[in-house]
Amino acid sequence: MASNVISKRAERSYYFQLKDTMLRVMEDEFNEDTNKKGIINMSTAHNESVREIITEKMNQKDLQTWDHSMLPYNLERNGSSRLRRTLADFLSTLNGQNAPGTVDPDKFVIVNGVTSALSAMAYVLCDHGDTILTPSPMYGAIPRDLVVQSGVKTFPVYVSSKAEPDGRKPWELNVDLLEAGLENAKQEGHNVRALLLVNPINPFGTVYTKQQILEYLAFCKRHDIHCLIDEIYSASIFDESVESSSVFTFHSDELPDKEKTHIVWGTAKDFGMPGCPFGACYTWNSRVLTGLEKIVDFYQIPSFVQTAVAKMLEDKEWLRWYLPTHNKMLQESSTTVMETLKELGVSFVRPTAGLFIWADFTNIIGDVNKDTEKQFALHCLDHGLAFAPGSAFVYNELGWARLVHALPKAKVIEAMKRLKEACATFQTRYAL
Repeated sequence: MASNVISKRAERSYYFQLKDTMLRVMEDEFNEDTNKKGIINMSTAHNESVREIITEKMNQKDLQTWDHSMLPYNLERNGSSRLRRTLADFLSTLNGQNAPGTVDPDKFVIVNGVTSALSAMAYVLCDHGDTILTPSPMYGAIPRDLVVQSGVKTFPVYVSSKAEPDGRKPWELNVDLLEAGLENAKQEGHNVRALLLVNPINPFGTVYTKQQILEYLAFCKRHDIHCLIDEIYSASIFDESVESSSVFTFHSDELPDKEKTHIVWGTAKDFGMPGCPFGACYTWNSRVLTGLEKIVDFYQIPSFVQTAVAKMLEDKEWLRWYLPTHNKMLQESSTTVMETLKELGVSFVRPTAGLFIWADFTNIIGDVNKDTEKQFALHCLDHGLAFAPGSAFVYNELGWARLVHALPKAKVIEAMKRLKEACATFQTRYAL
């Protein structure tokens, strides 16, 4: 076949590392009614625990009603005014800022998912070939989200699983580490334009402190780079002792450089509906806002979806019930997984937010290298359990894995039974 059938940029496009795993899951996925021996998916960060609640909500007649306003082109190119007002009110209340106008609806641009939000932000903030710093381990699709359409590069800043001589705690991202990462990137010829943070953190399931967020923002101001913060898990902090550090918990005047601070959020994780993609970009920078509006036609979200999401977020009585119910589910499912990991002698990062647990399987794998890490993941897959190994998170330490616990209770229990069986037999076969 001729070598010029598709473009060079398409040839270079990001390859989804877990493609083969997900194909096996799709071919033989667990179903409690029809396929109890199928594969349980603890790899995809989908909040399946709330599926019945969200399905019931979205099936309400009012949310299913079409009207003639949904049929023409949407002339409100940055999203319907109703939706933006509702979203501003929701995020203000969620983050304890109840004063009207705290979150400005006119600073939103609505797009079809946070993947699109990150891609659009990268396009507007960076030129082709520019670089975005990304703490690592990171959500494995970040290179896709930032690179494929925008042509930017990512530069990982690795955090350590161990305490460091400089006083750094395990997994801590401090400013010294960012400074070193920025300097290393520059020495390698990168033109760094931004820092990307995910908060709460994927894959740790933890939350940066407010002091840390301010320090990261001050670092960005000092070096005149943007800070893009993905807050897709901001309504999934299930440990009541942990304070939200969303940018929306600050008054905008507290931010070191609000003109270069930008937030994205969506309903995929907190409301378990990635198949109904909804995302939002928020910026105080009028030029960035204009830049997003110029390309939003490529990321448009259907009017019907905008109206349905607005109606859902307008139901404050339902939200007052849903949010704590949702977080209680996450607390319970994470506890079930942690108990099993403790039985197995597997250390982990104790989660306080999000849908997953970051666990260290080195004592199960034994002689850890890229091959044995992959072998262990495939061995678990053969035992009907899919999860993402650490290599899928652009990380330089081997033996770690992310387990998604946001599943129905019976499914989590069955998954942990399979994990114990897989660990026992892998020790026998590979780790002697």
